[in-house]
Amino acid sequence: MIRLLSILVLVAGLAACGGNVAPAPQEQFYRLQATPLADVGAAAGLALGRFSADSIYAERPLVYGDPGDPHTARQYHYHLWLYPPAQLVRDHLVRTLDASQADFAERRIEGRVLRFDRVGRQAVVELELRVMQGREAIFDRRYAAEETASGDGLRAHVEASERALATIYGRFLADLRARR
Repeated sequence: MIRLLSILVLVAGLAACGGNVAPAPQEQFYRLQATPLADVGAAAGLALGRFSADSIYAERPLVYGDPGDPHTARQYHYHLWLYPPAQLVRDHLVRTLDASQADFAERRIEGRVLRFDRVGRQAVVELELRVMQGREAIFDRRYAAEETASGDGLRAHVEASERALATIYGRFLADLRARR
């Protein structure tokens, strides 16, 4: 009898606790919007190949850091990119350049996401972009850009990330033009 009473008290206690638990925050997903460039002459004829990312940049959560602690990076729990940054950047670049997608085209642009962070109100983006001819890299550079968000929210951060990417693409295309 005491055992049955103990079980009933335990079940009643657990049931009472279940009603007081706040629901988990709703997940928010973010995507990049691209504006096609009018003059992509330097990249004409190049396909978009593979893009990669390592560590936390291979995952979907938005990454943030504290301006006072440059050695630490964290991830948001409920704020996620729609796709991992490497895929987001590749798809964004495809739409910006209006380029074909061919992982194994003879001449193609490949890349690696090195940084894709929110630091305070700054969107900090660093990419490694290379032009491949077959298996050989004929052009390989790192590009970085920082853009200040127009507000404190994550939507403003996403828009600042888009501007940082546009800055990087502009530099990349200028470097390709200079090589010709």
